[in-house]
Amino acid sequence: MKLLEGLITALSILRSNKVRSSLTMLGIVIGIAGVIAMMSFGAGAKTLLMWEVEKVGGPSMFGVYRREWIRKNAKWMRNPSKHYLKMEDVHAIQTECPSVDVATPESGGSATVSVDGKRKFSRLQATAKEYQIARRWYSGYGRFLSDDDLSLWSKVCVIGEEIWKDLFAELDPIGREIKINNQRFTVVGVMESRGKGLDPENSEDNQIFIPITTAQTHFWGNDQVGHILIRAKDHQSVDQAVEEVKTVLKRNHDGEEFFETWVMKEELKSANRIIKIIEMILVIIASVALVVGGIGILNIMLVSVTERIPEIGLRKAVGAKNRDIRAQFLIESVILCLIGSLIGIALGAALGSGFAWAVSKFMQDFIEWPSVITIESVLTAVMAGGGVGVFFGYYPASRAAKLTPIDAIRHT
Repeated sequence: MKLLEGLITALSILRSNKVRSSLTMLGIVIGIAGVIAMMSFGAGAKTLLMWEVEKVGGPSMFGVYRREWIRKNAKWMRNPSKHYLKMEDVHAIQTECPSVDVATPESGGSATVSVDGKRKFSRLQATAKEYQIARRWYSGYGRFLSDDDLSLWSKVCVIGEEIWKDLFAELDPIGREIKINNQRFTVVGVMESRGKGLDPENSEDNQIFIPITTAQTHFWGNDQVGHILIRAKDHQSVDQAVEEVKTVLKRNHDGEEFFETWVMKEELKSANRIIKIIEMILVIIASVALVVGGIGILNIMLVSVTERIPEIGLRKAVGAKNRDIRAQFLIESVILCLIGSLIGIALGAALGSGFAWAVSKFMQDFIEWPSVITIESVLTAVMAGGGVGVFFGYYPASRAAKLTPIDAIRHT
Protein backbone atom coordinates (compact mmCIF):
# COMPACT_ATOMS: atom_id res chain seq x y z
CA MET A 1 0.00 0.00 0.00
CA LYS A 2 1.33 3.40 -0.94
CA LEU A 3 1.97 5.82 1.90
CA LEU A 4 0.05 8.68 0.28
CA GLU A 5 -2.97 6.46 -0.25
CA GLY A 6 -2.79 5.39 3.39
CA LEU A 7 -2.62 8.98 4.59
CA ILE A 8 -5.61 10.03 2.47
CA THR A 9 -7.63 7.05 3.71
CA ALA A 10 -6.67 7.72 7.35
CA LEU A 11 -7.64 11.39 7.14
CA SER A 12 -10.92 10.44 5.51
CA ILE A 13 -11.72 7.96 8.30
CA LEU A 14 -10.84 10.47 11.03
CA ARG A 15 -12.86 13.21 9.35
CA SER A 16 -15.92 10.98 9.18
CA ASN A 17 -15.78 10.53 12.99
CA LYS A 18 -14.87 14.06 14.06
CA VAL A 19 -16.32 13.99 17.58
CA ARG A 20 -14.81 10.61 18.44
CA SER A 21 -11.47 11.56 16.94
CA SER A 22 -11.42 14.87 18.86
CA LEU A 23 -12.22 13.21 22.17
CA THR A 24 -9.58 10.53 21.53
CA MET A 25 -6.95 13.18 20.80
CA LEU A 26 -7.77 15.08 24.00
CA GLY A 27 -5.55 12.86 26.16
CA ILE A 28 -2.66 13.25 23.71
CA VAL A 29 -3.15 17.03 23.59
CA ILE A 30 -3.08 17.30 27.39
CA GLY A 31 -0.07 15.00 27.72
CA ILE A 32 2.00 16.78 25.06
CA ALA A 33 1.00 20.19 26.44
CA GLY A 34 2.23 19.11 29.86
CA VAL A 35 5.53 17.86 28.45
CA ILE A 36 6.09 21.08 26.48
CA ALA A 37 5.17 23.27 29.47
CA MET A 38 7.55 21.38 31.78
CA MET A 39 10.40 21.47 29.26
CA SER A 40 9.71 25.19 28.80
CA PHE A 41 10.01 25.58 32.58
CA GLY A 42 13.38 23.79 32.56
CA ALA A 43 14.67 25.78 29.57
CA GLY A 44 13.56 28.99 31.29
CA ALA A 45 15.46 28.01 34.41
CA LYS A 46 18.61 27.35 32.36
CA THR A 47 18.26 30.71 30.58
CA LEU A 48 17.76 32.44 33.91
CA LEU A 49 20.85 30.72 35.28
CA MET A 50 22.93 31.86 32.30
CA TRP A 51 21.70 35.44 32.79
CA GLU A 52 22.92 35.34 36.37
CA VAL A 53 26.25 33.78 35.34
CA GLU A 54 26.78 36.54 32.79
CA LYS A 55 26.13 39.11 35.51
CA VAL A 56 29.00 37.65 37.52
CA GLY A 57 31.27 37.83 34.47
CA GLY A 58 30.54 34.66 32.50
CA PRO A 59 31.44 30.95 32.71
CA SER A 60 35.19 31.68 32.59
CA MET A 61 35.10 33.27 36.06
CA PHE A 62 36.60 31.75 39.20
CA GLY A 63 37.82 33.02 42.54
CA VAL A 64 39.97 32.36 45.58
CA TYR A 65 39.15 33.11 49.20
CA ARG A 66 40.25 32.27 52.73
CA ARG A 67 37.73 30.61 55.04
CA GLU A 68 37.49 32.00 58.56
CA TRP A 69 36.17 28.66 59.82
CA ILE A 70 37.18 25.19 58.66
CA ARG A 71 35.88 21.71 59.51
CA LYS A 72 38.43 19.33 61.01
CA ASN A 73 37.81 16.01 62.75
CA ALA A 74 34.04 16.57 62.48
CA LYS A 75 34.37 19.88 64.36
CA TRP A 76 34.36 23.49 63.24
CA MET A 77 37.40 25.52 64.20
CA ARG A 78 38.99 28.82 63.25
CA ASN A 79 41.35 28.67 60.32
CA PRO A 80 44.77 28.28 61.99
CA SER A 81 46.72 29.65 59.01
CA LYS A 82 48.69 32.85 59.54
CA HIS A 83 48.39 33.75 55.87
CA TYR A 84 45.81 36.04 54.29
CA LEU A 85 45.10 37.21 50.76
CA LYS A 86 46.49 40.69 50.08
CA MET A 87 46.71 43.23 47.27
CA GLU A 88 50.17 41.92 46.44
CA ASP A 89 48.55 38.61 45.54
CA VAL A 90 46.12 40.37 43.19
CA HIS A 91 49.01 42.09 41.38
CA ALA A 92 51.01 38.84 41.22
CA ILE A 93 48.08 36.94 39.69
CA GLN A 94 47.52 39.66 37.12
CA THR A 95 51.18 39.83 36.03
CA GLU A 96 52.43 36.24 36.48
CA CYS A 97 49.51 34.09 35.29
CA PRO A 98 49.40 34.04 31.46
CA SER A 99 45.99 32.34 31.32
CA VAL A 100 44.36 35.05 33.47
CA ASP A 101 42.61 37.91 31.71
CA VAL A 102 41.82 40.06 34.75
CA ALA A 103 41.93 39.80 38.56
CA THR A 104 40.39 42.14 41.10
CA PRO A 105 39.98 42.26 44.89
CA GLU A 106 36.49 41.97 46.28
CA SER A 107 35.65 42.35 49.95
CA GLY A 108 32.16 43.07 51.11
CA GLY A 109 29.85 43.46 54.03
CA SER A 110 26.68 45.23 55.09
CA ALA A 111 26.54 48.99 55.44
CA THR A 112 24.15 51.73 56.45
CA VAL A 113 24.12 54.56 53.94
CA SER A 114 22.40 57.89 54.51
CA VAL A 115 21.77 61.16 52.69
CA ASP A 116 20.10 64.18 54.33
CA GLY A 117 18.55 62.04 57.05
CA LYS A 118 17.30 59.30 54.70
CA ARG A 119 18.77 55.88 55.55
CA LYS A 120 19.11 52.60 53.71
CA PHE A 121 20.76 49.26 54.42
CA SER A 122 23.00 48.27 51.52
CA ARG A 123 25.83 45.98 50.58
CA LEU A 124 29.31 47.48 50.76
CA GLN A 125 31.76 46.31 48.10
CA ALA A 126 35.44 47.27 48.49
CA THR A 127 37.30 46.71 45.25
CA ALA A 128 39.49 48.24 42.51
CA LYS A 129 39.03 49.63 39.01
CA GLU A 130 39.39 46.17 37.39
CA TYR A 131 36.15 45.09 39.07
CA GLN A 132 33.99 46.56 36.31
CA ILE A 133 36.09 44.77 33.67
CA ALA A 134 35.92 41.43 35.49
CA ARG A 135 32.16 41.66 36.06
CA ARG A 136 31.46 43.33 32.71
CA TRP A 137 29.49 45.85 34.70
CA TYR A 138 30.18 49.52 34.13
CA SER A 139 29.13 52.87 35.50
CA GLY A 140 26.12 54.24 33.67
CA TYR A 141 26.70 57.78 34.92
CA GLY A 142 29.87 59.42 36.18
CA ARG A 143 32.89 57.15 36.60
CA PHE A 144 34.08 54.07 38.43
CA LEU A 145 36.95 53.80 40.91
CA SER A 146 40.45 54.64 39.63
CA ASP A 147 44.05 53.73 40.49
CA ASP A 148 44.48 57.19 42.03
CA ASP A 149 41.53 56.53 44.36
CA LEU A 150 43.30 53.41 45.63
CA SER A 151 46.71 55.11 45.91
CA LEU A 152 45.33 58.09 47.86
CA TRP A 153 42.85 56.10 49.97
CA SER A 154 40.21 58.47 48.60
CA LYS A 155 36.84 58.58 50.31
CA VAL A 156 34.85 58.30 47.09
CA CYS A 157 32.14 55.85 46.14
CA VAL A 158 30.06 54.57 43.24
CA ILE A 159 26.44 53.77 44.06
CA GLY A 160 23.93 51.31 42.63
CA GLU A 161 20.82 52.51 40.84
CA GLU A 162 18.52 51.52 43.72
CA ILE A 163 20.48 53.70 46.15
CA TRP A 164 20.39 56.56 43.65
CA LYS A 165 16.60 56.32 43.34
CA ASP A 166 15.86 55.85 47.05
CA LEU A 167 18.28 58.39 48.54
CA PHE A 168 18.76 60.93 45.75
CA ALA A 169 15.29 60.76 44.19
CA GLU A 170 17.00 60.29 40.81
CA LEU A 171 18.59 63.76 41.01
CA ASP A 172 22.22 64.25 39.99
CA PRO A 173 24.30 62.62 42.79
CA ILE A 174 27.78 63.32 41.36
CA GLY A 175 29.86 65.33 43.81
CA ARG A 176 27.29 65.02 46.57
CA GLU A 177 28.07 63.64 49.99
CA ILE A 178 26.84 60.30 51.31
CA LYS A 179 27.51 58.67 54.67
CA ILE A 180 28.63 55.05 54.82
CA ASN A 181 28.51 53.70 58.35
CA ASN A 182 28.63 57.35 59.52
CA GLN A 183 31.73 58.18 57.47
CA ARG A 184 31.53 60.82 54.73
CA PHE A 185 32.15 59.82 51.12
CA THR A 186 31.74 61.68 47.83
CA VAL A 187 29.69 60.08 45.05
CA VAL A 188 31.58 59.87 41.75
CA GLY A 189 29.37 57.52 39.74
CA VAL A 190 26.21 55.44 39.41
CA MET A 191 26.33 51.85 38.16
CA GLU A 192 24.24 50.50 35.32
CA SER A 193 21.14 48.69 36.55
CA ARG A 194 21.54 44.94 36.96
CA GLY A 195 18.10 44.20 38.41
CA LYS A 196 17.07 42.19 41.43
CA GLY A 197 18.44 38.86 40.27
CA LEU A 198 17.52 35.50 41.82
CA ASP A 199 17.72 36.91 45.35
CA PRO A 200 15.50 40.01 45.60
CA GLU A 201 16.71 40.58 49.17
CA ASN A 202 20.23 41.21 47.84
CA SER A 203 19.63 43.26 44.73
CA GLU A 204 22.68 43.95 42.59
CA ASP A 205 21.54 47.58 42.40
CA ASN A 206 21.58 47.96 46.17
CA GLN A 207 25.39 48.09 46.41
CA ILE A 208 27.90 50.83 47.08
CA PHE A 209 31.50 50.55 45.87
CA ILE A 210 34.56 52.10 47.55
CA PRO A 211 38.34 51.69 47.04
CA ILE A 212 39.58 48.63 48.88
CA THR A 213 42.51 50.57 50.36
CA THR A 214 40.03 53.07 51.83
CA ALA A 215 38.03 50.24 53.38
CA GLN A 216 41.19 48.67 54.81
CA THR A 217 42.23 51.99 56.38
CA HIS A 218 38.92 53.38 57.63
CA PHE A 219 36.81 50.28 58.32
CA TRP A 220 38.92 47.16 58.83
CA GLY A 221 42.26 48.33 60.13
CA ASN A 222 44.24 45.70 58.19
CA ASP A 223 45.54 45.09 54.65
CA GLN A 224 43.66 41.85 54.02
CA VAL A 225 41.55 40.99 50.96
CA GLY A 226 38.56 38.75 51.51
CA HIS A 227 38.17 37.44 47.99
CA ILE A 228 39.95 37.69 44.62
CA LEU A 229 37.68 37.55 41.58
CA ILE A 230 39.44 36.22 38.47
CA ARG A 231 38.50 35.70 34.83
CA ALA A 232 40.40 33.37 32.53
CA LYS A 233 41.22 34.43 28.99
CA ASP A 234 38.61 32.01 27.64
CA HIS A 235 36.45 29.08 28.71
CA GLN A 236 39.06 26.52 27.66
CA SER A 237 41.79 28.19 29.76
CA VAL A 238 39.94 28.04 33.09
CA ASP A 239 41.59 24.89 34.46
CA GLN A 240 45.05 26.10 33.46
CA ALA A 241 44.38 29.52 34.98
CA VAL A 242 43.28 27.93 38.28
CA GLU A 243 46.50 25.94 38.47
CA GLU A 244 48.60 29.02 37.69
CA VAL A 245 46.86 31.03 40.41
CA LYS A 246 47.36 28.25 42.97
CA THR A 247 51.04 28.05 42.09
CA VAL A 248 51.56 31.81 42.47
CA LEU A 249 49.67 32.06 45.76
CA LYS A 250 51.45 29.08 47.36
CA ARG A 251 54.81 30.46 46.25
CA ASN A 252 53.99 33.82 47.86
CA HIS A 253 52.83 32.21 51.11
CA ASP A 254 55.54 29.67 52.03
CA GLY A 255 53.99 26.88 49.99
CA GLU A 256 50.82 26.76 52.11
CA GLU A 257 47.47 26.30 50.41
CA PHE A 258 45.52 28.33 52.97
CA PHE A 259 42.88 29.38 50.45
CA GLU A 260 40.01 27.71 48.61
CA THR A 261 38.81 28.13 45.05
CA TRP A 262 35.47 28.15 43.32
CA VAL A 263 35.09 27.72 39.55
CA MET A 264 32.03 29.04 37.75
CA LYS A 265 31.94 26.36 35.07
CA GLU A 266 31.86 23.64 37.75
CA GLU A 267 29.11 25.48 39.64
CA LEU A 268 27.26 25.81 36.34
CA LYS A 269 27.54 22.07 35.64
CA SER A 270 26.12 21.24 39.07
CA ALA A 271 23.26 23.70 38.71
CA ASN A 272 22.39 22.44 35.21
CA ARG A 273 22.46 18.85 36.48
CA ILE A 274 19.97 19.71 39.22
CA ILE A 275 17.72 21.59 36.77
CA LYS A 276 17.86 18.61 34.38
CA ILE A 277 16.82 16.18 37.13
CA ILE A 278 13.92 18.42 38.17
CA GLU A 279 12.89 18.83 34.52
CA MET A 280 12.94 15.06 33.98
CA ILE A 281 10.79 14.46 37.06
CA LEU A 282 8.26 17.06 35.92
CA VAL A 283 8.20 15.63 32.38
CA ILE A 284 7.64 12.10 33.74
CA ILE A 285 4.73 13.36 35.84
CA ALA A 286 3.29 15.19 32.82
CA SER A 287 3.72 12.04 30.69
CA VAL A 288 1.13 10.21 32.79
CA ALA A 289 -1.55 12.08 30.82
CA LEU A 290 0.21 10.97 27.61
CA VAL A 291 -0.02 7.33 28.68
CA VAL A 292 -3.72 7.80 29.49
CA GLY A 293 -4.15 9.33 26.05
CA GLY A 294 -2.36 6.33 24.53
CA ILE A 295 -4.76 3.96 26.28
CA GLY A 296 -7.58 5.98 24.75
CA ILE A 297 -5.97 5.50 21.32
CA LEU A 298 -5.73 1.75 21.96
CA ASN A 299 -9.39 1.57 22.95
CA ILE A 300 -10.72 3.59 20.03
CA MET A 301 -8.60 1.70 17.49
CA LEU A 302 -9.96 -1.63 18.80
CA VAL A 303 -13.47 -0.26 18.37
CA SER A 304 -12.54 0.91 14.86
CA VAL A 305 -11.23 -2.56 13.95
CA THR A 306 -14.46 -4.17 15.15
CA GLU A 307 -16.60 -1.72 13.19
CA ARG A 308 -14.58 -2.21 9.99
CA ILE A 309 -14.25 -6.00 9.95
CA PRO A 310 -16.36 -6.30 6.75
CA GLU A 311 -14.15 -3.70 5.07
CA ILE A 312 -11.04 -5.62 6.14
CA GLY A 313 -12.47 -8.86 4.76
CA LEU A 314 -13.36 -7.25 1.46
CA ARG A 315 -9.92 -5.69 1.05
CA LYS A 316 -8.23 -9.01 1.81
CA ALA A 317 -10.50 -10.76 -0.65
CA VAL A 318 -9.35 -8.47 -3.45
CA GLY A 319 -5.66 -8.96 -2.65
CA ALA A 320 -4.67 -6.77 0.32
CA LYS A 321 -1.90 -8.33 2.38
CA ASN A 322 -1.53 -8.46 6.15
CA ARG A 323 1.13 -5.73 6.09
CA ASP A 324 -1.24 -3.45 4.12
CA ILE A 325 -4.01 -3.78 6.72
CA ARG A 326 -1.54 -3.36 9.58
CA ALA A 327 -0.01 -0.29 7.96
CA GLN A 328 -3.43 1.30 7.38
CA PHE A 329 -4.44 1.12 11.05
CA LEU A 330 -0.98 2.17 12.24
CA ILE A 331 -1.10 5.22 9.98
CA GLU A 332 -4.50 6.18 11.40
CA SER A 333 -3.20 5.81 14.95
CA VAL A 334 -0.03 7.82 14.26
CA ILE A 335 -1.93 10.57 12.38
CA LEU A 336 -4.34 10.86 15.31
CA CYS A 337 -1.43 11.23 17.74
CA LEU A 338 0.55 13.65 15.57
CA ILE A 339 -2.42 15.98 15.15
CA GLY A 340 -2.92 15.84 18.91
CA SER A 341 0.80 16.54 19.36
CA LEU A 342 0.69 19.67 17.20
CA ILE A 343 -2.28 21.01 19.13
CA GLY A 344 -0.53 20.04 22.38
CA ILE A 345 2.64 21.93 21.36
CA ALA A 346 0.62 25.10 20.79
CA LEU A 347 -1.23 24.64 24.09
CA GLY A 348 2.03 23.84 25.94
CA ALA A 349 3.68 26.99 24.55
CA ALA A 350 0.71 29.01 25.77
CA LEU A 351 0.91 27.36 29.21
CA GLY A 352 4.66 28.07 29.38
CA SER A 353 4.09 31.73 28.53
CA GLY A 354 1.27 31.87 31.06
CA PHE A 355 3.51 30.46 33.77
CA ALA A 356 6.23 33.01 32.97
CA TRP A 357 3.65 35.81 33.04
CA ALA A 358 2.19 34.60 36.35
CA VAL A 359 5.63 34.49 38.01
CA SER A 360 6.44 37.98 36.77
CA LYS A 361 2.99 39.34 37.71
CA PHE A 362 2.36 37.80 41.11
CA MET A 363 5.95 37.52 42.34
CA GLN A 364 7.03 41.07 41.61
CA ASP A 365 10.03 40.85 43.96
CA PHE A 366 11.39 38.01 41.84
CA ILE A 367 13.28 38.28 38.57
CA GLU A 368 11.27 38.10 35.34
CA TRP A 369 10.96 34.43 34.38
CA PRO A 370 11.66 33.73 30.67
CA SER A 371 9.39 31.56 28.55
CA VAL A 372 11.57 29.37 26.31
CA ILE A 373 10.34 26.84 23.75
CA THR A 374 13.29 24.97 22.27
CA ILE A 375 13.59 22.91 19.07
CA GLU A 376 14.54 20.02 21.36
CA SER A 377 11.22 20.19 23.21
CA VAL A 378 9.20 20.40 19.97
CA LEU A 379 11.03 17.42 18.42
CA THR A 380 10.63 15.48 21.67
CA ALA A 381 6.89 16.16 21.64
CA VAL A 382 6.50 15.10 18.00
CA MET A 383 8.51 11.90 18.55
CA ALA A 384 6.58 11.16 21.74
CA GLY A 385 3.29 11.59 19.90
CA GLY A 386 4.40 9.37 17.02
CA GLY A 387 5.79 6.80 19.46
CA VAL A 388 2.50 6.65 21.37
CA GLY A 389 0.65 6.16 18.08
CA VAL A 390 2.87 3.26 17.06
CA PHE A 391 3.01 1.63 20.50
CA PHE A 392 -0.69 1.76 21.32
CA GLY A 393 -1.83 1.33 17.72
CA TYR A 394 0.23 -1.77 16.94
CA TYR A 395 -1.97 -4.28 18.77
CA PRO A 396 -5.24 -3.20 17.10
CA ALA A 397 -3.45 -3.05 13.73
CA SER A 398 -2.04 -6.56 14.19
CA ARG A 399 -5.43 -7.84 15.29
CA ALA A 400 -6.98 -6.42 12.12
CA ALA A 401 -4.19 -7.90 9.97
CA LYS A 402 -4.71 -11.41 11.39
CA LEU A 403 -8.36 -11.60 10.33
CA THR A 404 -9.01 -14.09 7.50
CA PRO A 405 -11.16 -12.95 4.56
CA ILE A 406 -13.77 -15.67 5.16
CA ASP A 407 -14.23 -14.86 8.87
CA ALA A 408 -14.27 -11.14 8.16
CA ILE A 409 -16.90 -11.37 5.42
CA ARG A 410 -19.04 -13.71 7.58
CA HIS A 411 -19.04 -10.99 10.25
CA THR A 412 -21.40 -9.00 8.04
